[in-house]
Amino acid sequence: MTIPVALVLGGRGLLGQSLMKQLAGNGWETQTLDRNDCNLLNPAELQPRIESIHPDIILNAVSWNTEEPAEEQPQEALSVNRGLPAFLGGLVKGTTISLIHFSSDLVFNGRKEGPYTEEDKADPVSVCGKSRLAGEQALLELGADNICIIRTGWLFGPGGDNFVSRILTQARTEPSLEIIHDQIGSPSYTVDVAQATVQLVKRKAQGLYHVANSGRASWCELAAEAVRQASLPCKIGAVATGDGARRAANEVLSSAKYAAFTGSPLRPWPQALREYIYTELLSGQ
Repeated sequence: MTIPVALVLGGRGLLGQSLMKQLAGNGWETQTLDRNDCNLLNPAELQPRIESIHPDIILNAVSWNTEEPAEEQPQEALSVNRGLPAFLGGLVKGTTISLIHFSSDLVFNGRKEGPYTEEDKADPVSVCGKSRLAGEQALLELGADNICIIRTGWLFGPGGDNFVSRILTQARTEPSLEIIHDQIGSPSYTVDVAQATVQLVKRKAQGLYHVANSGRASWCELAAEAVRQASLPCKIGAVATGDGARRAANEVLSSAKYAAFTGSPLRPWPQALREYIYTELLSGQ
């Protein structure tokens, strides 16, 4: 029996590593391409590399997801967040190759009181969010039944720098930290997001899905819970958002559509955080 091939663009990144591991554990041969392998933004260079791999599915985990530099380099952000997925969509349309593209909670304006669903209107407030939405729209406009877009939340997980790992590193040496309290979102474990992605792949999902751990938290609440679970004495204080790039006050995502489609709701983020802290960050201490 032929082993299916999954190509993960950005497979050495935070989410990409978890995707590679989960796909391999579910019977896929995994390959990756990232910025160190070739120029992902040059179709003439990327297309032959993809064709040589002969993937059955492409998962695009490459993104420009940093708000401040995006405000200063909007064209660069647009090239990554719209140009790359648009090229990939055109490449797979009309073929048997499936495409999974990962997008972001940054596409919303944050003025809704409850969690955002796939039916809510996207209205990004930052350059980064606008470029992420442009990537989604480029794919949806193709009308292809072999393309799935996954929006996810505030990612933490093994194998890379993230908010939780940075907070715990600082908390080991600092007596106190002040963390933003007036932005809320969906803290999400890359391992859980990758497992959920595999479930969508198995069911040949198409269209748009939110995939995030259940529950909500501010950056301050996430930091405080991480410090508590790690049993560190650092005190976490709350501070309001300062000047700089605009970010929505509410980025909480509802994954109810995913849960209904797969029958497997994602667990609450504090449970996922506990697994991450104890299996990845504290196991070697």
